[in-house]
Amino acid sequence: MTGARRRRGRDARRAARLHGPIVHLPTLRRRVPVFEVANAEGVELIHDLAMRMVEEVGVEFRDPESLALWRGAGAEVEGERVRIGREALLALVAHAPAEYVQHARNPERTVRVGGEHMVISPSYGPPYILDLEGRRRLATLEDLDNLQKLNHMAASVHIAGGPIVEPVDVPVPHRHLHMALSALTLSDKPIIGNVTARERAEDTVEMLKLAFGEERATRDTFATSLINSNSPLVWDQTMLDALKVYAAANQAVMCSPFCMAGASTPASNTGTMAMVTAEALTAAALAQIVRPGAPVLFGVPAMTVALNTGAPVHGSPDSAIVQFLAGAMARRYRLPHRSIANCATSKTPDMQAGYDSMWGLFPSFMSGAHWITMAGGMIEGTLGLSYAKTVIDFEQVDAFYHFMQGIAFDDPEELLDTVREVGPGGHFLGAAHTRRSNLFIFPSQANVTYEQWSEEGARDSAAAGIEKAKRWLARYEAPPIDPATDAALRDFVARREREIPATLA
Repeated sequence: MTGARRRRGRDARRAARLHGPIVHLPTLRRRVPVFEVANAEGVELIHDLAMRMVEEVGVEFRDPESLALWRGAGAEVEGERVRIGREALLALVAHAPAEYVQHARNPERTVRVGGEHMVISPSYGPPYILDLEGRRRLATLEDLDNLQKLNHMAASVHIAGGPIVEPVDVPVPHRHLHMALSALTLSDKPIIGNVTARERAEDTVEMLKLAFGEERATRDTFATSLINSNSPLVWDQTMLDALKVYAAANQAVMCSPFCMAGASTPASNTGTMAMVTAEALTAAALAQIVRPGAPVLFGVPAMTVALNTGAPVHGSPDSAIVQFLAGAMARRYRLPHRSIANCATSKTPDMQAGYDSMWGLFPSFMSGAHWITMAGGMIEGTLGLSYAKTVIDFEQVDAFYHFMQGIAFDDPEELLDTVREVGPGGHFLGAAHTRRSNLFIFPSQANVTYEQWSEEGARDSAAAGIEKAKRWLARYEAPPIDPATDAALRDFVARREREIPATLA
C-alpha cells in the first residue's frame, strides 16, 4: 500500500470518528460501588459535630421572611441567628425526597436524580472566556449561546446550562432572561434556573409556565438551581429569596455551601464537612417549611486555599476527601448529592488543568454524586472558561460514563472460541469479537506515532479542543420547538427587558 493510500485510509477513519452521529446518552446508572473514606463511626462523628453547631452556635439567616418561617416552625431565633434542635431539624429534612424527576422540553431528555441515577450538568458562572482563537476576554451572549450548543451536543451532559457564562454585553438585570431563553430554545434538555434576585427566580418560573403550562410548572420539577451560603454559617437574603421562590413552585434547589477550607471553613476535612453540613441542612429544612416535599440537593464545591497566597485551589487531595465525605453525609440524610467535576485553578488547558480536573472527576463519580456540575471548560478557579477545555473535558466525562457501567461479563464460550480462532502468536485486531467490542476511544487523543502526529500538525490538547469546538458548532442543529412556545418566550423576554431598568439601582 502506498503512503498516499495509507493517509487516505487514515483520514477516512479519522473523519468517521470525528463526524459520527450526535448521541444523547440517558441518565447514568452506576454499576460500580461507591467508595467510602469514612466508616459509620466517622460519619456519626461529623453528624454530631454539625448538629452541635446548629444547636449551640446557630446559623444566620439574613432575611426577615425566612426568620418568620423559622419562628413558625419552632426554632429559636435571636436577631438573625437561628438555632434548632437536631430532632426537629432532621424531621424537616426528612420531608425532602431521596429522588426526583426533572422534566425536559423533550421528554426523551427527562432525567431522574438520586438513588442509582446520576446526571451531569455544564459550567456555571465564569465571566471570562478563553475563546476559539485562544484569547482571554470577557464572555458575551454569543459565547453563552455557543456553549449552550456545545452542551446540547455533548453525549454525557444531561442538563442544559443556565448561567453557563456571564454575558457581560447584556445588562446585569436582563441577563437571567437570556440565560433561560438560551437554555429553553437552543437545547431540549432540562434547565438550570437563575438565583441572583427574587424577581429573576420568579421570571424563570414564569418562563417555565410558558414552556410547560401553568399547572405543570408548579406541580412537576423543570429546573434545578444552585444557592450558595456565605460560609461560615450565613445565608443571605438573595440566596434565600431564590430558595423560597423555587421551593414554593416545587423546583429543585442545590443547597451548596461555597467552602474554602482554611479560609471560610476550618482547615480540617472533618471540620469543613461538619460546618457545611450545618449550613446545607438548615437551608434544606427551610425549603421544607416553604413546601414539604420540595426537592433539594446536598453538596459542596469543595475547595481549599493555598496557605502561601490565600487563593482558592481546585483540585487537591483534601478537596477530594471532602467530596467523598459529602457523599457519605448525603446518604446519611437520604438526600441527592451534588458535586463538581472539571474545575481547574490553571489559567489554560494545560497539564495542570488536567490534573486539577481529575481531582474533581474521580471523587465526584466515585463518591456516589447524583448531580455532577461543571462538566467542562472551567479554568482560573471558576472565573474563566475555555472552549478547548470544554470539549476535551466532555471526552473525560464520556469516559467516566463508560467506566461507571462496570464490568461486562462476556460469554465465556465466545471468548474461548475467539482465543481458539486467533491461536498462539496471533493478534485480535481483526477478530469478529474485537469488531463488536465497546472499548472506549478518546476521539481527540493523540494516540498515533510521533511521525503521524507531527505530519498532522503536531497539535496539543488546546489546539485539538479548539478544532473540535469549531467543528461541533458548525454541525449544530437546533432541536425542534413549538413556534407558539418559542414566540411566547421571546415576547416575555422583550416585555421584561422593557419593564426592568437596564442599570442596577
